[in-house]
This record gives sequence, C-alpha cells and structure tokens, in this order.
Amino acid sequence: VALSSLRNLAECNADSPSPSGKKVIDGTLFLNDMISCGLLKSVDLMTERQWTDIDIVEDLKKLKKMLHNNYKEMSRWDVYENEVLSGSLEWGVLHTEKFFLQNNKQLEGKDGNFKLLKRLILLVSDEDEDVASVACYDIGEFVRHYPNGKHIAKKLGAKDAIMKLIGHENPDLQRHALQSVSKMLVQNWAAVR
Repeated sequence: VALSSLRNLAECNADSPSPSGKKVIDGTLFLNDMISCGLLKSVDLMTERQWTDIDIVEDLKKLKKMLHNNYKEMSRWDVYENEVLSGSLEWGVLHTEKFFLQNNKQLEGKDGNFKLLKRLILLVSDEDEDVASVACYDIGEFVRHYPNGKHIAKKLGAKDAIMKLIGHENPDLQRHALQSVSKMLVQNWAAVR
C-alpha cells in the first residue's frame, strides 16, 4: 500500500485540474522530497529482492524509473538543498571541499537570508550524530570559502552551537566540531596551506 501511495504521489500531474477546478500539485515536488529523504537508495535495494506480489514489483519498477529520471534532472545544488531542508544529511559528494568551492555563494539563498545556513546551524543540534557531523563540516566549509563567511556564521550563532559539541562523547562528531570551529578562527587560509 505504501509503495502504491508513493507511486501515485509521484505520478501527480499539474496539467490536469482537480474536480473543484484547482490546480493539482505536480509529482516532481514529491519526487524531489523522496530523493532528499533517501528513498532512491531504499527503492534500489528493494528492487534487488525477490517479490511474489506482482503489484509490488510493478510499483517498485515504476517508482525506481521516475526517481532516477528526476534525479538526473536535478542539479547537485537542488539535491543538496533538498537534503538540508529535509534534515537527512549523509556523507557523500555533496559534502566535499570541491562542492563548496563551486557552490558556497548559493548558501545566501534567493532572498539573501541564508536560510540553508540557518538550517545547518539547527542541524548541528540534531540527535543523529552523523547528521550533526555533516552539518559541522558544511558550516566549516562555508566559513572557509565564502567571503566574510566567518562573520556571517558567528552572527547567526554557528560558533556557539558548534562549541557545545567539542566535548561530545562521539569522537567523530567531536573532531568535526573542532575542525569547524578552527576554520572560524583561522585568519589567513593561504598561510595554513
């Protein structure tokens, strides 16, 4: 039932009006949310299993195709933005120095309100220690590559939020918090290299 529901959401079409005359939400929005929540990986794993129910096999096949097609259409930044907004951060190509060198200015947001940076600062306090570690890393890379990033991050409370994690019992989270704070304190990156 869950797979059929996901498939139905993904197949929504904005071109067809509802009976009340209002425009129906496009399935692409749902597909983007599904991708940002990691459903693509789960569906890929589920398709490898042997299912006896033909409906499950058909739903998985169709959902997998739609998710992969939509993923190809999304830019890396779109995937990153959805991942941050969903709060489901996972280590990967979106959390690298190269990615932040290319995309650090986009953290400003369309309105210049640093919505994603604010969300990352909130995710530093997440119960999932991996999510908090990735958020610390991303904030550190923003600070390192964005002009005046240190000042902006400090002003939004990133330093205080991350400082609380330096004494954390998880050594990975502790290390990422320490690295992030050290990036906020370094004055000249050229001298460090």
